[in-house]
Amino acid sequence: MILVVGATGSLGGRIVRGLLAQGKEVRVFVRQNSPSEQMAAQGLAHTVQSLLDAGAQPAWGDLKDRASIEAAVAGVDTVISTANSVKRGGEDTLETVDLQGTLDLIDAAKRAGVKRFLYASVQGASPDSLVPLFQCKAACERALMDSGLTYTIVQPSIFMEVWIGMMVGIPLMTQQTITLIGRGDHAHNFMSEQDVADYFIAMIDNPAAFNQAVMIGGPASHTWTEIVEHVGGRMGAELPLQYAPPGSTIAYLPEEANGLATAMEMYEDHLDIAAASATYGVRPTTLDEYIDRTFVRR
Repeated sequence: MILVVGATGSLGGRIVRGLLAQGKEVRVFVRQNSPSEQMAAQGLAHTVQSLLDAGAQPAWGDLKDRASIEAAVAGVDTVISTANSVKRGGEDTLETVDLQGTLDLIDAAKRAGVKRFLYASVQGASPDSLVPLFQCKAACERALMDSGLTYTIVQPSIFMEVWIGMMVGIPLMTQQTITLIGRGDHAHNFMSEQDVADYFIAMIDNPAAFNQAVMIGGPASHTWTEIVEHVGGRMGAELPLQYAPPGSTIAYLPEEANGLATAMEMYEDHLDIAAASATYGVRPTTLDEYIDRTFVRR
């Protein structure tokens, strides 16, 4: 039995569906009120009912409720956690969900005799990071490594669907000028969220991933300016573009995304993902493939 925590999120739902397609027995840790139909319609989430209709088994609960966590991990061989508090609000915060909820999940999994624990982290996770989410991820990574569980920490690069969708897709849909932070000249290995899901699934039984932190990314690095040019080129249009100083608020971005947009202009990542791609059998989606299916071929 595989338990997926964060199953109604975009990444978690992709993992659930991929596992079910392979005939795996999947349990999903879900809340009664999650997620909204609107988020699911936008491709940002999966409804609980759609996962159950696909064949998943429900474990009703909440990462803020230790008893429900313990019930969910009972009889489970593998735990996959992609949960986060982004877009939740209220009592669901970095402290209550991303940090304490994950720490409780790790502890409960250890006590229940879980064999494998796969955790969705981020590149750049560090206790010294200026980004609170990255600090939280670092603390959970350390707790998992010290737990005695056979773990895999997956450290993906920036998701094309999430970030290009917000930074470029939203202003295109609302006929606004695209705004980039800084000079838009820091390069990142943007990768497809579906590729991340495929890596998770391939890592479950692959010994190469046991007790490892694995960095994954796309096939090439691109700056934000290059991405805007790529999108415009594939669409056959010159897209309106402006730049804003680091720390600026981009009005069309969700509140929680603005700080991360600035953080992306503080570092670069240039990954050679050939070895990971070969080891786990994942062919990386190219930027142009993503652009064509998202902005061109509709």
